Amino acid sequence: MVCKRQLSGIVLLVCLSITGSAGALETPRGGPYDSRVKFINYNAAEVVKVVGHYGFSTHIQFGPTEEVQQIAMGDKDAWEIAPVANHIFIKPKGEKAVTNMTVITTRRVYNFELSAHWSRNGAHPHPNDMFFQINFHYPEEEAARIAAEAEAKRLQKRLNRSSDPVPVNWNYWAKGAADVTPDKAFDDRRFTYLTFANNSEMPAIYIVNPDGSESLVNTHIDPESPDTIVVHRVARQFVMRKGSSVACVFNKTYDPNGVTNETGTTTPGIQRVIKGSR
Repeated sequence: MVCKRQLSGIVLLVCLSITGSAGALETPRGGPYDSRVKFINYNAAEVVKVVGHYGFSTHIQFGPTEEVQQIAMGDKDAWEIAPVANHIFIKPKGEKAVTNMTVITTRRVYNFELSAHWSRNGAHPHPNDMFFQINFHYPEEEAARIAAEAEAKRLQKRLNRSSDPVPVNWNYWAKGAADVTPDKAFDDRRFTYLTFANNSEMPAIYIVNPDGSESLVNTHIDPESPDTIVVHRVARQFVMRKGSSVACVFNKTYDPNGVTNETGTTTPGIQRVIKGSR
């Protein structure tokens, strides 16, 4: 009786060991459109089960950035194998085509357990039985890609967002036609901000050069304040023109030295970097 109890314990341990080992074998799942096209998440610690059928080939597709470098077969005479870029085409040919296959690509290592039998219903056996194609998915890589895209969008949004200017100089005076005279003017020592009446047609902005000539300056409309023209510099005098209407704006505390834009951008916390050798 003692021997029987000990033997039962041994058998139980063996069964548990076998069950635990079998749990590492993963079977690809059938796709939503055709169960013969299967999908599986990549896991370097798992062995993938592939069931072949005599007279049919199976297409295994790896990641688009991978290329098959080496294939090792337990029984190379039992299967036909044709690697192409990141694809492998396999087809059983031996009577007992049960073996293992290891595939090494430029990025990963894959382990497979291969078996095969004759199809009893042509190309349409039990839905989960036929393997026409196996596609690998990479959850960690996909998560990293999504995170990178989200970070890129966050940075782009930050770049696109107009930062609130910090007024430094309000000492501006104006004269001329009322329809092209700004209601408010100030600068932050880098740019000049001219705010006009609501819904008015914006004038063209010119700078007055030392010789008295005028030059058109670069400007943009503040997206958060559509009635404000942001002039991409600070000057002693600006001229606003629209049709026959003309007005002048004078900076009474103009500093010809100004300030240096060390970041190369107008958004705080953003540094412009020019890539490439000089």
